[in-house]
Amino acid sequence: MKKSVKKYVRLIMLSVMALVFLVPVLITIIKSFQFENRVLTLKQYWELFVTNFTYFDYFWNSVLYAAVITLVCITISLPLGFVFAKIRFKGRDTLFFIYIVVMMLPFQATLLPNYIQLRDLGWLNTPMALTVPMFFSPFAVFLFRQFIRSIENDSIEYALLETSSAVKVMWYAVLPRIKPAILSLAILIFCESWNMVEQALIFSMENEEIMPLSVVLNSLPDNVSYAGGTVYMFPIIVLFFMFKETLQSSMENYKL
Repeated sequence: MKKSVKKYVRLIMLSVMALVFLVPVLITIIKSFQFENRVLTLKQYWELFVTNFTYFDYFWNSVLYAAVITLVCITISLPLGFVFAKIRFKGRDTLFFIYIVVMMLPFQATLLPNYIQLRDLGWLNTPMALTVPMFFSPFAVFLFRQFIRSIENDSIEYALLETSSAVKVMWYAVLPRIKPAILSLAILIFCESWNMVEQALIFSMENEEIMPLSVVLNSLPDNVSYAGGTVYMFPIIVLFFMFKETLQSSMENYKL
């Protein structure tokens, strides 16, 4: 009886929390089909995409940044995670500890060093300033390490009988086992990149043309703000519904 009560209480609490997050989204979508005193109209979207056509420029900026950051970050983090999980070398644990410490640092703590490096490289107010600092993610390395550690060493040893190349071992013995994890982490990185604000405001404040949509969204005219917000949420919502089963399975199958 007590277990049933706890189950219903937990269900009610989760439902309330889901509703709290869902209500603003629904309100934004519903209001995007209103224009002045008219309801169920696409006038906001017409004004957004035809009259204020620069919206598309910022939208594609965000798509480009998020896609490039996701691809490069996964490409860099996956082999590093494999090294920390399966390759033994002197100082490995110490180096991984440094990665953990870096992961715990907030963005504001590394802001000044990043700014100085970008300035010295001449990358301020360029797309490089918005992408390169996000290529190297200690969080992604940490997650990949934890995922790869769950793979039995027997699989690695069998692969070593065929080849002595660490790259081939990772490609044939590790990659097929962690595809859900790779996809899940790619979605998380894409969402983080899609929502970046501080980086753009600080590293590219003098070049408005390269700004992502997340920065200029609040400067949209009031009469199209809800349509702009709906379109801004659309890629993330689509990604969630397309890969929600993969996200759930990856969290269930791998113990972090």
